[in-house]
Amino acid sequence: WQSPTLIGGPFVEKEPEVKSAQFYPLDKFVISIPGDEYPHYLLLEMAFKSRSNNVASIIEQADPVIKNSLMKMFSNKHFNELNSAKQFEPLQQEAHNVLSAVLEENNFAIELDDVLFTRMVIQ
Repeated sequence: WQSPTLIGGPFVEKEPEVKSAQFYPLDKFVISIPGDEYPHYLLLEMAFKSRSNNVASIIEQADPVIKNSLMKMFSNKHFNELNSAKQFEPLQQEAHNVLSAVLEENNFAIELDDVLFTRMVIQ
């Protein structure tokens, strides 16, 4: 007979580790936005919130499809839509949906908990 401490510890079930969310900022970029009289520009800085592993390297690999998807999404928006404070939450949710789908389509194994706009400047 051996004591539990000699064979690896007491006979108590370990609680599963809860992964904390990590935040991964993306490089800022500028998107042209159509307006009534002339085009406008949107400076966008954002971050991903995720509990997945290897997120930083996956984001680096997926950077072209991420930026392309965001450019398509925002270029279909009118300046007046983006200039309203009420649109901030719906835009973040739309970006989350678009990016989750495009990452899955391209076999990038990452689970996005949230897409956060950390800075958004429209001129």
